[in-house]
Amino acid sequence: MVADCRCVSAKVTGEIEKLRHVAESRIGVPAPLHGYQWEGVSFLFRSPGALLADEMGLGKTVQAAVALALLLETSSDVDRVLIVAPASLTLNWMAELSIWAPGIAARRLEGDAHDRDALYALPVPVLVGSYEQVRSDGIDRIPSGTFDLVVLDEAQRIKDRDSATSLACRLLPRSRSWALSATPLENNLNDVATILGFLDPGFGPHPTRGGIARKLEESMLRRRKRDVRSELPPVIVQDMQLELAGRQRARYEALWATRDSYVGRREGAEGAAMLGLITRLKGICNQDIQSGRSAKLEALETVVDSAGTTARIIVFSQFVKTLEWLAERLSIKHELVVGSMDMEERRAVMERFRTEVTPRALLVSLRAGGVGLNLGEASHVVLFDRWWNPAVENQAIYRAHRFDRSEPLHVVRFVVRDSIEERIALILDEKAELFDDVVEGARSHSRGFGRAELARILGLEENDSAT
Repeated sequence: MVADCRCVSAKVTGEIEKLRHVAESRIGVPAPLHGYQWEGVSFLFRSPGALLADEMGLGKTVQAAVALALLLETSSDVDRVLIVAPASLTLNWMAELSIWAPGIAARRLEGDAHDRDALYALPVPVLVGSYEQVRSDGIDRIPSGTFDLVVLDEAQRIKDRDSATSLACRLLPRSRSWALSATPLENNLNDVATILGFLDPGFGPHPTRGGIARKLEESMLRRRKRDVRSELPPVIVQDMQLELAGRQRARYEALWATRDSYVGRREGAEGAAMLGLITRLKGICNQDIQSGRSAKLEALETVVDSAGTTARIIVFSQFVKTLEWLAERLSIKHELVVGSMDMEERRAVMERFRTEVTPRALLVSLRAGGVGLNLGEASHVVLFDRWWNPAVENQAIYRAHRFDRSEPLHVVRFVVRDSIEERIALILDEKAELFDDVVEGARSHSRGFGRAELARILGLEENDSAT
């Protein structure tokens, strides 16, 4: 038995080296992958039905992107791939594919049913769509033979076997099936049994516990952060690109169109007016109060789902009103920390966050969160919106990343595409280059953005004669 294991290990090691060579020479992988990630790439590459169940933050998307690029490059059996993800993650998938599979043409499913029909018919190697689109199109609109590989991201979305979404995904014609999920089993064995039924349509709807265990052993690869911590950085930062839609986008565009009227006011008043407009635009990026729409809330719920049942998540926002709005809607147990609370109230809230049942979240004002909070028990930090000064953000993040921490910290930063948030993020990245390290950043006395930077955020540089 030991000899057999060594033989299999040697075979897999040899395969990994071959895949690494192809990836580096023909695909253009831009940076080295960790050893465990190459194991994941190899596992997906050779599996007709695979469940990659790594914990959140270990790079499931990267592994899948490299593996599907290798299949498209080397296999005569895989020409077209459909990636199905929560709507809030489709932009993130496009960004990751452009980095890790740069030679592969990929398109997002967009538009009405007629537009999507055209995209299904086009010979685009990779399409990225949402679960809602597949639920609408999968049974009646996607022609048989369209896709060779279907990848389900956040595959726990199909756990309810009787739902229309689950049925549509399981009925998609394909020869290969991959599922990515950090939480494939959330409540009971039926959750994971449905995912296994997607990987293998012959897997019965009512398997025994032993049957599920045997199928998982055959089809699942799962690593935890503690298993690979020596390969991980202490802080894993993920930028999640989001998109406004519907009434939230319309409200943003209507306010954005007024920005020219803020130029030419008397000195001092002009900068204050621009700052006020930017603040209002940032607020709409967080949520549209009138319609109740929030792309970021949808993304936050996806992060919560992926983080698992033991997660302790800190959500930072610069807006107390945003935190109060979230507190009325977030699905897991949570509490607020804002600047108006006295230290005794804070201590009580933090103690509950550290010790009481998980998953749970702490919604924290970014201004209040940089001081007086030591929360090394947190597993995840979400920057719901960005502060003006990267040093303040770092100070807040490092409330959770303490010196005695044994596990990496996963930080997610939300950025709305085609909005001032992209412009702010660019300036923040430029500012961050001024700091040698976190200590120097924390000592910085930068007060945020000046008038020229405010004009740049609003796209008014051409009107800025004073720069």
